[in-house]
Amino acid sequence: MNLRAGGPIRVVIIDDETLFAKTLGAWLEMDPGLSVHGYAGSGNLGWKLCLEVSPDVALVDVAMPDGDGITLAKRLMNELPETCVILLTGRVDPHTAWQAGQAGVQGLIDKTIEPQVLSKAIRHLVEGGQFLSPTFQKIMEEQLTKPEAFQKVLTNRELAVLCRLTDGQSDPDIGKDLDISAETVAFHRKSLRRKLDLHDDRSLVAYGRKWGIFGAGG
Repeated sequence: MNLRAGGPIRVVIIDDETLFAKTLGAWLEMDPGLSVHGYAGSGNLGWKLCLEVSPDVALVDVAMPDGDGITLAKRLMNELPETCVILLTGRVDPHTAWQAGQAGVQGLIDKTIEPQVLSKAIRHLVEGGQFLSPTFQKIMEEQLTKPEAFQKVLTNRELAVLCRLTDGQSDPDIGKDLDISAETVAFHRKSLRRKLDLHDDRSLVAYGRKWGIFGAGG
């Protein structure tokens, strides 16, 4: 990454929790090597902000309204490759870790991390490195490597159906989201139960939530 003529690292914070975002921004501003250049409270507003600012680093929350963080991260890396992306999340689960890895983000950090560690991670990324917080590193090494890990068992379409099922969507709504018929959704739901040796939808939802398969980015 080519930083602007030795100036501070330009950071934007995209998070719908305003208090958290502003508190984090105030802390980062105490570092003379960092400069916060804006806030946004949704994925779509975050995209517009990044287009305007062209930041060196975007700190992006995973779960947001109007465009989730995983989708925004993919768009930023495809269309603004000079911007490093660090996903910040309160969701510490295998599905979030896997999604971040699939998206190819440079950083994944849970929101319990110390701010000074985040500052170091930002510098590490702009120098071309990558950073996983210890909790996500442990998930990557210990849970996602198991033979029974969800991503080794389920197809991407099954994951998409399960993610919406665990959020309480009906078959017609899931079908509309995925551009398939409600009958096809029902077929996938029955196939999932058979593949996972689960006897009802309640057990299927429990399986999904165990791995974090729900909500943003599914």
